[in-house]
Amino acid sequence: MINDIKETLKRRGSMAIRGIGRVFRILDDNRNRQLDANELMWGLKDFDIHLSEEQVATLISHFDRDGSNTVSFDEFLRALRGDLNASRTGWIRQAYDKLDINKDGLVTLDDVARIYDVSQ
Repeated sequence: MINDIKETLKRRGSMAIRGIGRVFRILDDNRNRQLDANELMWGLKDFDIHLSEEQVATLISHFDRDGSNTVSFDEFLRALRGDLNASRTGWIRQAYDKLDINKDGLVTLDDVARIYDVSQ
């Protein structure tokens, strides 16, 4: 079911982050930045994806990571795009480590101010 949704969105050119954001906004009728079962079911019909209420419930349980019984944009994005691959995660970790000057696991404004040279 998820692969069918991905393929439909891919055919429409909507699998890039910008495209997924556009799809999410189309589905989010009440603009609360969360998709409930009704928005997901009827919104996907607009993309010619017809799911039963039971299938939508299964889809939400797959997408919903925080237990809210709704789907946030981040949950929607992660479900459609998947987690970052090891290479991208490595690049992000390197950038974060460079910013975390005191190696306390947090990047604060003080950390950024120490390495950012405004004269450049």
